[in-house]
Amino acid sequence: MSAIPSFMRLQTVANRIGWCLAGCLAIVWGAAFGDEQPRSLATAAWKLESIHLTDGRHLVGLVIDPDPPDTSSDVGFVQVVRPPGKPMYLIAWARVGADRIHSVQRLSPDEHALLKARVQAFRDRGDIRGNAEAAIHLARKPSVTPNAEAWCYEGEWFAMESTADPRLTRQSIVRLTQMFDALQALLPLRTSDTDPSPPSAMLRVRLCGTASEYRALQSEIGIRVANPAFYVPSRRLLVAGSDMPAIIEQERIASEALAATEQRYSELDRALDEGIRRLAADLDKQGVPVRQRSEIVTRTRLRWEREQSQARARIEAARRDNTARVAAARQAFYGWLAHESWHAYADSRFVKSSGGSLPLWLDEGLAQVFETAVIEAGELRLDAADPHRLGLLQELLGSGQSPPLAYVLCADQKQFLIGHGGTASTSRQVYLMSWGLAFHLALLDPLLSPAAIEALVAPTDRIEPVRQFEQLVGMPINQFETMWRARMLSLSGREPLPLPNESALPAAVTPEATEP
Repeated sequence: MSAIPSFMRLQTVANRIGWCLAGCLAIVWGAAFGDEQPRSLATAAWKLESIHLTDGRHLVGLVIDPDPPDTSSDVGFVQVVRPPGKPMYLIAWARVGADRIHSVQRLSPDEHALLKARVQAFRDRGDIRGNAEAAIHLARKPSVTPNAEAWCYEGEWFAMESTADPRLTRQSIVRLTQMFDALQALLPLRTSDTDPSPPSAMLRVRLCGTASEYRALQSEIGIRVANPAFYVPSRRLLVAGSDMPAIIEQERIASEALAATEQRYSELDRALDEGIRRLAADLDKQGVPVRQRSEIVTRTRLRWEREQSQARARIEAARRDNTARVAAARQAFYGWLAHESWHAYADSRFVKSSGGSLPLWLDEGLAQVFETAVIEAGELRLDAADPHRLGLLQELLGSGQSPPLAYVLCADQKQFLIGHGGTASTSRQVYLMSWGLAFHLALLDPLLSPAAIEALVAPTDRIEPVRQFEQLVGMPINQFETMWRARMLSLSGREPLPLPNESALPAAVTPEATEP
């Protein structure tokens, strides 16, 4: 686990006129499975259409037929690019001339309509997200924190109390709702009338606007964890400590400082001509020859233009850096929300209905898998390993210092939580290996269907963890461990995974080679 995001100090960049750049903020439709046993937790690949060009190139995406359709006419095309482990993007082509088209492979009308709707939803995702945020009703109420007020919300999945700013609160509500919807599509909640289990209590979410409030809430609950979010099953409470309000404010201050510096340069630029005239006059009074005066004036002007160009380049670089660091901090924060939302969802989906417990290695392992999954068109896209975790796991496995799998399978909360009985080193190791196990069993050698996960949720005194795991994988743990370690060490970051129901289309050309 990582600590609550903190700030790096603002770096000061000075130049000859005493300006400073405040920058470098270190921040921090998916398949529903009923009685079917899916091969993996990966969602099916989208069914795409394709165009084969006469020059040999092959494109996959959405064919935009003329209206009415005419096979002898030009066609439009939207290339759909889904890099493994990265967000999807679109490349809109100009209309492709009929003389350049060798063949077109289309989907059925229903499948084409579905693809078209998905592409349009992707294009409109910003507006959709913005509309969802705007539609959220927040009520201002006294907070449980003394002498404070909080923004309150209640929806289908959870009720939230937040002392963060309303914009971040709305964004967090939308992101959590998207995550729960996607998890339900992947691992549906029981809706059978014959299910005797009582409904779980409403999930409560506390979003702390400051690190001090987050620490105080930990003390109140009686736990001490270093990570910036946690879930308490006994209270059905998800708590997140966000420094995002302070980060956003720091970025605003930095932006204002940069804007002021830019304005100062603009003012100096406007005054340059007058300054040059005064310089030339002074040189004339001093009796400097005309040719020499001209050279001095030219050098002065060129020096100023060079300095101004460099300064503006530094300003733009600082702006890009600030924006990127705020985006990274926001993404990290949303990752922790996704992580803890899995714990809350699994608690409702698997644990509350059975009276048992989900093995910690699986619970924490899947939480990490879902933490970095891309959410697109309402589904969690799991198609590649997280390269950062993979690299750390490979380093651990290659060091000879990794614990045996039996240790990870039997690890309890003390080994997982930094600051709650476990050391940082132990926690890091069991987390990485739990991620590798869950990733392998969910996606590489898929054994974790919803039914298989449910079978693992048993009272702790029913079956010993190692034996339970051996029943899942169908082999002795030593044999599995040898195979698993070799597989993990052979993976490369962003290696694409085989997706269920993937169409047998030939590989598309890379985006760089797809100029119309």
